[in-house]
Amino acid sequence: MQAFQGKNAVHAHTYLRDMKKKKRYKGKTTRARSPVSVAQGGEAGSEEVSKGKDISQPPLRREPVKKADEGGFALKRYITIAKQFLSDAKVELKKVTWPNRKELLTTTAVVIVLVLIISFFLGIVDLGLVKIIKNLIR
Repeated sequence: MQAFQGKNAVHAHTYLRDMKKKKRYKGKTTRARSPVSVAQGGEAGSEEVSKGKDISQPPLRREPVKKADEGGFALKRYITIAKQFLSDAKVELKKVTWPNRKELLTTTAVVIVLVLIISFFLGIVDLGLVKIIKNLIR
């Protein structure tokens, strides 16, 4: 701590505190939250950041997954995990901006044209290399 002077002393303090938190939660199932920004409704001002205050939210605690002794509980756990995955996938698919018909046709045409151009170029390069190799072998 003595190596850090002035402004760096505040950063060293927060760094050491964060390291202690990591050790405390080590081995537990946790999911860290992202820092709260002003756009998200946080009240973090420049003075809080300059003073070295921790503006991040505490990590979420997840319930540890209990290991089952019997096969029935394991199957139930996998079904629960699958349901959670599918519900998360459904939520994410609702956030997707899907292209309209015009955008879809345009991008498909671009892809087809580029594939044809690149395949024609590679075909010419391949024919040229085959002729060079045949001339070297003779």
